[in-house]
Amino acid sequence: MKIFSIIKKSSLRPERPKEDYLVLSKKFPIFAVADGVTLRAKTGKKYPNPSGAAQVAKIFCEKIVFKAEKKYEKFSKKDLPDIFEIANKAVADYNFLKGRTEKTINYFDFDLFSATTSFLLIKDNKAYWFSLCDAGLMIFDKLGKKIFNSPSFSPINGKFLPKNWNKMESNERDIVMHKFRNKLGKNGELLGYGVVDGQKQAVEYLNYGEIDINAGDLAIIYTDGFENYFDSKDFIKMFVEWPNDLDKKFSIYEEKMAKKDKIKYGLERTLVAVKV
Repeated sequence: MKIFSIIKKSSLRPERPKEDYLVLSKKFPIFAVADGVTLRAKTGKKYPNPSGAAQVAKIFCEKIVFKAEKKYEKFSKKDLPDIFEIANKAVADYNFLKGRTEKTINYFDFDLFSATTSFLLIKDNKAYWFSLCDAGLMIFDKLGKKIFNSPSFSPINGKFLPKNWNKMESNERDIVMHKFRNKLGKNGELLGYGVVDGQKQAVEYLNYGEIDINAGDLAIIYTDGFENYFDSKDFIKMFVEWPNDLDKKFSIYEEKMAKKDKIKYGLERTLVAVKV
């Protein structure tokens, strides 16, 4: 099994702290990535540094991998929401320590710290996975054909957004969107979008499952900054072929794409690629 991982800070806002995080188990093929959700600040205020969102991404990844390691020998699909809830509770504890609860937040500059996430555990030719919001998992066969893509939901495309969304000021938009975070209807229906923030209902938004994975297959978990890269066949081909100088070729490719479109390819991003 070959493993490649990377976190890149945004070249668009280099002054901001890194808010992505990843953990690779040293014991088993278990991997987690998370992207701390961008914080909001009142006009004229500097971006929070250190970032609570970055800390949440770190807490979640470390806890989820630790719990998965404990269950690895008998791991099954039903363990996925269980370990998620445990790691999400660790995030709830952190938010509580920072005085951030559903009763104290204003859904804007004093809000719950949160993150998106994706997880992968490989055992006995099975890939056990989960994804939340716009972090995800893709699996390709040895020829580079996509055989799996986890569901992705971005808040920007949410059906819950009000009709006057485009006329709202940015601060108003933030508050509206944050109020639909992990929101459930009276009958448990999903009304918004899901993120890791310590709220118990976040697990209802979790996409998870198991899928066969065979020798030669390529699995990639990632945060949203890498989404545009998957549109390129050359990007996937690079990992399918997995040359000895993959690190070098990857750097050259990233530089080329950044010159092509700094906005699309310059966001903060995290990726873990696993060649089975």
